[in-house]
Amino acid sequence: MQPADVEQLKNVEASLTLTPEKAAFSPDHQIIENVPVPNLPEYRLGPADVVEIVYHIRYESTGEPYRLDVQDKISVTLPYYPRFSTTVLVRTDGKITLPLLGDVQAASRTPQELAATLNKQYSKYLKEPHVTVALEEFNAKIEELKKAITTAPRGQSKIAPVAPDGRIAFPLVGNVVAEGLTLAQLQEIVNDKYSHLIRNLDATLILNEIHHNKFYIIGEVERPGVYEMPSRTSLLDALSMANGFKKTGDLSDVIVFRNDGLERPIAFKVDLKAALKQAAPVNLAVRPADIIYVPKGRIDNFNDLVEKVFTKGLWAIVPFSSSFSAYYNINGVRVLP
Repeated sequence: MQPADVEQLKNVEASLTLTPEKAAFSPDHQIIENVPVPNLPEYRLGPADVVEIVYHIRYESTGEPYRLDVQDKISVTLPYYPRFSTTVLVRTDGKITLPLLGDVQAASRTPQELAATLNKQYSKYLKEPHVTVALEEFNAKIEELKKAITTAPRGQSKIAPVAPDGRIAFPLVGNVVAEGLTLAQLQEIVNDKYSHLIRNLDATLILNEIHHNKFYIIGEVERPGVYEMPSRTSLLDALSMANGFKKTGDLSDVIVFRNDGLERPIAFKVDLKAALKQAAPVNLAVRPADIIYVPKGRIDNFNDLVEKVFTKGLWAIVPFSSSFSAYYNINGVRVLP
């Protein structure tokens, strides 16, 4: 390449460089801190993905009075009537049992509020009872949570895989549906559930391992099968992973079936033959559970194609129903009728 050619190439690259001004009009990009970056779809969790839950317990003073909770141990003291003094646990129904009074609601009240209520009720039986309520043991749920995560190698955290049924088991909270959610969505749900149990706890979710991001390539390719996406994968990347297409494959009718995160499956055609001939970019990113089908010849009847594909053993391994429709157009892509 001659110096003039190199200079011309630099000029072409400079003219095509994506700037924030250009990105503002591009649906495929977003601007972060004045830098244009690809507008990537958020990853959605699936079975076998591994999530780490990191727990942050806030011990700083909030200025708000402490409210009694289930399993708190409190002492109820009547200084002039010591035979009625006792130490009790707040039961799972939020109540305590006291001499003379029986069951009394304690959960969600401050010790001072509970003492005022008990003074009023004991006054029916005793003269000037002067009841005091003191905390003996509290934050029992935090201690229970600590015990559940003491074996974690990285401190107050827990490693949890997404089970085959799409759920993750969280300490104290139990099973929570994770499949189909982004990590941020799941974190919000989990923190909301913990907030009803522990008032000063924050949980941060980290995606440690991705195993759900599999897609399928079938038809006239050298190595049909199931593939994992190590990173953002385009349609051409996917075909390359399958060692390319056979000579018998018709690239003008490549079909992508998609269902992940959608109300119902869709399917669309991509004319790769025309795109490659014109050196036009195909800005189509493969998503988890996509099925890429390279046919042997031109497709005339879509229903016949669905029957052909899904009656040859694929029905049992791909997450699609029998009802397909097409919702949108993509640049360089022809939507199936």
